[in-house]
Amino acid sequence: MPYVWIVDPLAQTLEAFELREGHWTLIAALKDDDPVALPPFDAVTFCLAYLWA
Repeated sequence: MPYVWIVDPLAQTLEAFELREGHWTLIAALKDDDPVALPPFDAVTFCLAYLWA
């Protein structure tokens, strides 16, 4: 399945979407230092705050 992550460094957010039946569906909305373990990279967990450092 196709996925897209939208990262906003100013708002310190990550929104993850999955293409389902031709429509982009929000599967997660994370912020600040939330743990990230999302497809297609869900085998590895990291702290979202690492992106802001």
